[in-house]
Amino acid sequence: MENTDSMIKRKSTPGASTSLMLWKVLAIVFIVISIALLIALIVVATKKGKSDENQENGSRVAVSMESCGEGMSSSDDSPKSAGVFDDLTIEEITAVRDYLLEQRELNLTEYVDATVDSNYIYSIQFLPPSKDEVLEFLDNDGPKPERRAVAVVFHGATDPPVVREYVVSPVANPTQHVVRKVPGGQKETVHFNARPFDSGVEYKIMYYAMAIGVAPKLQKLMNESYDGYTLQCTNNKKCLYFLETAPLGFTAEDRYSWIYFIRGDFIGHYFYPIDLHILLDHGGANAFKWKILKVIYNNQTFDSVDELAAKYANNTIEKIKIPAPKGDDDTLFSSYERRGTPQPSKPMRGPEQYQPDGQRYTVKGHHISYMSWSFDFRMDSNSGIQLYDIQFNGDRIVYELSLQEAAATYAGYYPLPSWNNFIDGAWKMGQSSYEMVLGVDVPETASCFDLVHMIGMESPKTFRNAVCVFELNDGIPLRRHYDNNFVNGYRFYGGMANQVLILRTIATVYNYDYLFDFIFYQNGVIEVKMSASGYIYGSFYDANMHPYAYPLHEHFTSGTHDHLINYKVDLDIGGRKNSYETIEIGIENITERWFPNRRRVQKVLKRSVKTTELEAAYKFNFDHPKYLNFFNDAEENRMGVKKGYRIQLESMLKQLYPEDWMITPMMSWSLYQMAVTKYKENETQSSSIYNQNSPTNPQVSFISLIRRTFILFLSASDVREIPIGWGRL
Repeated sequence: MENTDSMIKRKSTPGASTSLMLWKVLAIVFIVISIALLIALIVVATKKGKSDENQENGSRVAVSMESCGEGMSSSDDSPKSAGVFDDLTIEEITAVRDYLLEQRELNLTEYVDATVDSNYIYSIQFLPPSKDEVLEFLDNDGPKPERRAVAVVFHGATDPPVVREYVVSPVANPTQHVVRKVPGGQKETVHFNARPFDSGVEYKIMYYAMAIGVAPKLQKLMNESYDGYTLQCTNNKKCLYFLETAPLGFTAEDRYSWIYFIRGDFIGHYFYPIDLHILLDHGGANAFKWKILKVIYNNQTFDSVDELAAKYANNTIEKIKIPAPKGDDDTLFSSYERRGTPQPSKPMRGPEQYQPDGQRYTVKGHHISYMSWSFDFRMDSNSGIQLYDIQFNGDRIVYELSLQEAAATYAGYYPLPSWNNFIDGAWKMGQSSYEMVLGVDVPETASCFDLVHMIGMESPKTFRNAVCVFELNDGIPLRRHYDNNFVNGYRFYGGMANQVLILRTIATVYNYDYLFDFIFYQNGVIEVKMSASGYIYGSFYDANMHPYAYPLHEHFTSGTHDHLINYKVDLDIGGRKNSYETIEIGIENITERWFPNRRRVQKVLKRSVKTTELEAAYKFNFDHPKYLNFFNDAEENRMGVKKGYRIQLESMLKQLYPEDWMITPMMSWSLYQMAVTKYKENETQSSSIYNQNSPTNPQVSFISLIRRTFILFLSASDVREIPIGWGRL
């Protein structure tokens, strides 16, 4: 029924209008909020998609990072050092290789077709410019150093066969090459027998020698003694593989090594050696002259394979039977599979690294800036990682900080392991830095770099994510103090979290994984650290090995051995004129100053500035601890103290081998915990790839570098020090 009350109409109309207007406003607000939420979701989803796509495409390689915008801002300007220290690209290595192959006078064979008696390219890599050139460019706006390559060529087709190194330039479009005087001997050739072992060419010839000259004659012996394992295996089952001891000879005039055998079809094959050893002479470039010198079987020595085979067939020798592992239970010990009760009992995720505001360092190519630090890095394909132009607060502290060598010396009863004395620079330690796994080898937040190498291969190869950089809280305060007022309170607390930047690479040289860290602290400290992982170098165990090792599994052990790591540090503190002193913490016994009838014994500092390189060679003495101080005599802090850096050796090992033992000369740097030499452009390295196989007369004799009599004056131009980090297993 229609309401005709005019008063009611007048009262109800404004209320209805207001309610309608309110609902319209609320609807508009909800629509705006919904649109805003939709936009936000689209943005988040887009960023997540890009992040996932970047991870799939390997964009964690620092040269293509896009995350700088969310962390530290990064300008588009390239650092001045761009290209000065950078390794060769694939295009540059390829250009150098193709140029050399076109030079008729070199008579080069392509790598895939090469044999020991061919002339072929063994390696190509970047040749760092001289320090004088670099500093003239960086500090004085001089010309930018030309990028050059060094190529190692094995001249097996010449008479006599030799090794030569060639400097090729410019790398982008080569037009010239010159023979390089090889560092150390400063000669244009290296003896052919001193060359590094080439697993692509030389091993192939050795395999044919074993397959043709050994396998058929010892087929019955291998099959019966080693539970069906032979060199002539079928379908890649029950296969014996062989490796060689090192050095490959002891002078440049010879090249021979013990061939030993492993069961190669198990995970962790390093742990499955057998007792058979064959001494092979593989000197020179004529493989037809290679010959077997001795054979060891079940601790019995024979002059030839034929003698062993005949006596085995006639049952005139003691035989051995080494059963093969049966099933997973027998091989679990050599795998990386988890075993035992899972921990924790309830599956739970561990702590993870988190960067709330993005990364706090910037990357431009191989130039890294972090807080007050900046530096460049590269990877020598042989010796390993190298850092250049390390600056703190804009001042150069170190021109070069580089890994030089890693040595491992073994002991034992049988040729394996007693003949093994490795220097890993000759075994492609730099090229052995392989991809690191985010979340395991480095934090998920790490930025990683690809590397390019060409040693023992036909063309350059990219090694993905082989160097990584990341920031880390190491869990211990850099500094802190709780100032107690001793009345249940405190006056103040001060502390600073220890955030550090770490540059890491992991070199897997056959069985060992060397983790090399360069750690930059916010207080100006640089720490260099090596951690070892991987597998121990396995050898056959019986009672004869008891004085040298413990049994680790059935017929398996690893001989007592040392690991020695050699670094080079070229310090430039306040310029190139630095000096070196030791500060001994001695003891004085004096009359008490305020009580003449009493004595006081206390510590006292005894400073000694070194004036010769031999005097500066340092061997640690626990009875006379010393600080090792490098300083600039012309630079002082506000307290009048000379500006300097102290070298602190955290881990040391005494080299036990005598100086006249035949392997010591190839790694004579190991005789000292630190040595200091005057900088010379032709003495840029402490070791050489040619030292391994010529240990008694090495290409680079480090001890000869420090046995000179000239004076190292207080104002000596440059100081290079080589501390050695040690670890004994």
